[in-house]
Amino acid sequence: MSNESDTWLGRWIPSKAWGQNYLVNAGVIEKIVDLLPAQSRPVIEIGSGRGALTTELLKRGFEVIAIEPHPESAAYLIHRFGEDPLFSLREEDATVFDFSSVLHPDVPMTTAPSIVGNLPYCVAARILFALIRTGRAGSPWVLMFQKEVAQRIVAGPHCREYGLLSVVAQLAARCTICFHVSPGSFSPVPKITSSVVRFEPMPDRDVDWNAFSAWLTRIFSMRRKQMGNILGAMLPHDRLEALRAAPPFALTLRPEQLSPEEHLALFERCRL
Repeated sequence: MSNESDTWLGRWIPSKAWGQNYLVNAGVIEKIVDLLPAQSRPVIEIGSGRGALTTELLKRGFEVIAIEPHPESAAYLIHRFGEDPLFSLREEDATVFDFSSVLHPDVPMTTAPSIVGNLPYCVAARILFALIRTGRAGSPWVLMFQKEVAQRIVAGPHCREYGLLSVVAQLAARCTICFHVSPGSFSPVPKITSSVVRFEPMPDRDVDWNAFSAWLTRIFSMRRKQMGNILGAMLPHDRLEALRAAPPFALTLRPEQLSPEEHLALFERCRL
């Protein structure tokens, strides 16, 4: 890094409001990049920050499209990498970004662009939902979350952590926690452990993810109740009686006892 870049970083105070905890552990950075297929073109990096992951990606010959909403970070990234022909920047908010604008759905998954990022804890789930809605043509996604959020993503039925995030993520992709990252790997040091999750998106399906997420929010807000009682509070009388006449599962079950596929089938049936 040049002396000019060192000076720039020396004046840079990380913002709590932006959730800026920068990954500084070189070994962790290498492990994250190792999870990306060597043939990925390009790699879309969410939240490039000070360019730690960006540097490793460019060093290995990846084309990088950086998505960074923070103005000072974006200016620094252009200053540091702007002359590299493999680097480009989109100064956009990943929570509402249309990832399909930088993906090509006709590209085979074996050579599809990958998506990687050390996600700000405060908006990580919102970024994941944006990817589920518009980023399924990219594969894999290798993303860093707070450990508790990662556990919710991979949790199965009958687990305390199982909920809306588990259902939606597992319908969209195969999800695996690859490794955990200690607080000391970041600057400033957070108070929590992080986890790297690898997602392999499954073939696109015709789901209204926004409506489905709103439906699940209501379902899991009553997670201790039986599904028959929950649906009684949500459905008109005629729709409820039709469901009781031919129930898709025992209505004495609770939300955490239904598989992701059962939740989706129920949502689609009740919307008809």
